[in-house]
Amino acid sequence: MPKTSSQALLADIADDFHTYLRKGVRFDRVIDTAHPDLDVDDIETLLRIHFVLTDAGDTDESVGVLDFMRTLEDRIRQMKTTVSATSVEQRGEIRGRIDWPETTKRRARAGRFDEPLFVCRQPEERYDVDENLVLKRLLRLVHEIVHTDLQPAVENPDGYEWLSEWVKPADDASRSPESAAARLNRIYERNIYLQRIEEADKDVTDRTIESVKRSRSAFYRDAAILLDRYRRLMNQELDSDEARDILAHTVIAPEETETLFELYWIFRILDAYDAVEYRVLTHWRNDPSTVATWEQDGSRFVISHDATGESLTFRESLDPDAVEPDGYLFRLNQVLTRWKSLSQDLLDYSASDSLWGGRPDILLQRYDRDETGEFELAHVFVGEVKYTQNIGYVATGLRELLEYMAFVKRSQSGAYVEAPEDVLNSVSVRGLLFTDDLDQETQSPDEIEIVQYSDSFGQVL
Repeated sequence: MPKTSSQALLADIADDFHTYLRKGVRFDRVIDTAHPDLDVDDIETLLRIHFVLTDAGDTDESVGVLDFMRTLEDRIRQMKTTVSATSVEQRGEIRGRIDWPETTKRRARAGRFDEPLFVCRQPEERYDVDENLVLKRLLRLVHEIVHTDLQPAVENPDGYEWLSEWVKPADDASRSPESAAARLNRIYERNIYLQRIEEADKDVTDRTIESVKRSRSAFYRDAAILLDRYRRLMNQELDSDEARDILAHTVIAPEETETLFELYWIFRILDAYDAVEYRVLTHWRNDPSTVATWEQDGSRFVISHDATGESLTFRESLDPDAVEPDGYLFRLNQVLTRWKSLSQDLLDYSASDSLWGGRPDILLQRYDRDETGEFELAHVFVGEVKYTQNIGYVATGLRELLEYMAFVKRSQSGAYVEAPEDVLNSVSVRGLLFTDDLDQETQSPDEIEIVQYSDSFGQVL
């Protein structure tokens, strides 16, 4: 049986991702894992990058940013202007039609009627029409995204195949050898007609955009459609198809389907609960790994991704004073202490002398009220995710899960969450191992189970 494909995962979670995106959910760890060199630290940046990757050839949309850019240099010559007459004062020469009433007034003001002063009406091209305001605003946004959000890729394009059209020269000899980013930069900064459009001080309203959508010029209609789509994305007004496209082309690089698999299980856990309140964009900075919080049946829940959660620690260190003078722990402590010292002295590397440490893929904490009415940590759920059908790798994941469950501590007191008599009995700490479909049953009489991709389950706490 082949592994579950990224396409199948996308189809399974597109509706959930769409819903959560519209609520402003944070998935920083997923995004950072997909593209660690880019400063993609929030959903807004993710959507901006997605916007400049749109292409009509890949979607049902009539136009995308990439195909708009391919024809920009040719179509920008069609820029619309209006002609208006302006009054210009001239001495000793006449250019344009003389405005005799204004000429007479100015000569009278100067008190010299015989002076060769003339006020002439000359035609002047104006570029600040609605169509050009929409075009300039669109190009300014795309230029900003490409040269800020995608700056690392533009400056060092190796390894960014998914951005190839933006960062690498075209292979087609009939087209310019420069990349789309370089072409946009040249047109945006050097085109004399664009420079005459002063849109920064003007309000490009939604009504203006709708008006330009009805332009007789396809060039301007496309610009208005794209600018409108950008605004909808920033308001997170997107459908499931677009959410799937974001997941496929922006969040998950082909070699990073593991992160999509983790996302799948987070959504499956959340689906089992009511009244989930997703962590929105404005509430993320103090704890960016928290995906959602909610209250249900008098308890408070917090779910995190690739994090140690609230007031928990997943780290074990040796206490030298508690180690026997010789034996395995004594010698292990010597190894770790010397390794830390040598790493710093020889490699300028800050090594840790901890015995064990980690960060669970999924962590759900449940808080119940104590006798004073305050919320107190009552239960912890740990989910370890292995996107594999390899039994050996599954067994490794099972060991990692057991370690998380056994060693999780309260960070303030340093006390283990699970009492010694209940270690791995799933009293205060429960765990599940999530895997792809395996070719064998994994039914277990214990609380610690392996949940395969095809399995269903209910609330984990």
